[in-house]
Amino acid sequence: MISICFGCGSDVRPKLRRYEENPDGIQKNPLPEPKRLFLDNGKVRLGIDLNAGGAITYLAEGTSGVNMVNNADLGRQLQTSLYSGPVPYSVNGKDPVAKWIGLGWNPVQTGDVHNNPAQVISHQQTGNTQLYVKTIPNIWPLLAEPADCVMEHWIELRDNTVHVRSRTTINRADTTQYEARTQEAPCVYLNGPYTRIITYTGLNPFTNDVVNEFKPDHGITDRYATENWAALLNASGRGVGLYRANEFRFITAYFGAPGVGTEYDVSSSYMAAVPFEVLDHNRVYEFEYDLIIGSLDDIRQFAYRQTRPATVPDFRFSGSRARWFYYNTRDTGWPVGNELNVRWARTDTTKASFQIKSPAVYWKATDVPVLEIEAAFSTPATTARLSWRQPGDVDFLALPTRTLDFPITGDGVYRTYRISLAGKPGWQDIINQIGLEPTPGQPARSTATVRIRRIGLGR
Repeated sequence: MISICFGCGSDVRPKLRRYEENPDGIQKNPLPEPKRLFLDNGKVRLGIDLNAGGAITYLAEGTSGVNMVNNADLGRQLQTSLYSGPVPYSVNGKDPVAKWIGLGWNPVQTGDVHNNPAQVISHQQTGNTQLYVKTIPNIWPLLAEPADCVMEHWIELRDNTVHVRSRTTINRADTTQYEARTQEAPCVYLNGPYTRIITYTGLNPFTNDVVNEFKPDHGITDRYATENWAALLNASGRGVGLYRANEFRFITAYFGAPGVGTEYDVSSSYMAAVPFEVLDHNRVYEFEYDLIIGSLDDIRQFAYRQTRPATVPDFRFSGSRARWFYYNTRDTGWPVGNELNVRWARTDTTKASFQIKSPAVYWKATDVPVLEIEAAFSTPATTARLSWRQPGDVDFLALPTRTLDFPITGDGVYRTYRISLAGKPGWQDIINQIGLEPTPGQPARSTATVRIRRIGLGR
């Protein structure tokens, strides 16, 4: 039986709403009146808004009736926001507003910067614990422009947690493969009182080591979340945790005056899981996450009960990029077959080099004495370069302690390259990303390629 509840419960909306001052002169419509569907299992009360793309706009603990989600405009909420090129992105005679010109192709589940809501095309509720919603998102910086993709979300209450599965089916006419961008997958905006920004960025995860707490006096900041979670809590130590399995890249921020405000006020805390992804014109992009409602201990212990992230490399490129991505090069597109097939050459020849990059990881260097790469190089070069990053490195560093050149054969035949790393200067402590790139000075060819089946722990 389908149970639908519009506007019921503790959804007290003020007649007068406070808006962010608008020094950029962006025309904004009044927010649409909410049209909410609720789930409630006694421990969590959750609402999605059919007039805000079906995003989560209401989240309360138990019977408190206090909505934690910020809804100051249609770019807040708890939702999916994706990014790709070109930058800037203009379509159908519409140009992006100047403030957000750098966002490019940016479908946002709830709506656009002018407060035009995204279109919900179908939804279904099953009892008090499950919801499904299908949405055509809007391009955030444009005026009332539906994105050329469809977002689907499956939402389920589980005890004091919310499990969400997100799927975006992209159908762009522009078939260019743009470089990977960080995705808000998802983003979480809570109200002003949720000033405590907490995660664990230490190098001894899952040992009950002391967590890291950050003051709400900064802009957007990267977090290397080695236990795969972040949290926003109030002064009483209650709030929301965001957990994404095997994800280490999070960002956090605070906007406005700390400690004050309700759901329609500007002040807001923020967190997001932000993996890099190549979003091809025909890609289906899926991810899952969990929201934990309660105390810091509730949030952390939930993460501790989940399957632990991989501690050694084991990337197999069959039907998937395994979350690898590229700088200044590209592969043959989506869908991925039984290998990555990547140009071993620069897309933009005015840039010095190119790189194939892994997702963020957490490996102890001593656990990876040998790295194996099963690959077929078609290039006149006779060596390639393995690069790596350690926590605290702002990017890949072209230093002897962060790189190792290894011999390759460029005849297009698959071989397993075994790279000995034990004792290599700089291959120590924690490794949090690796990359493949050309050795400087090696001969190059614009048609060169590399095909890769596996990158893993050496046997």
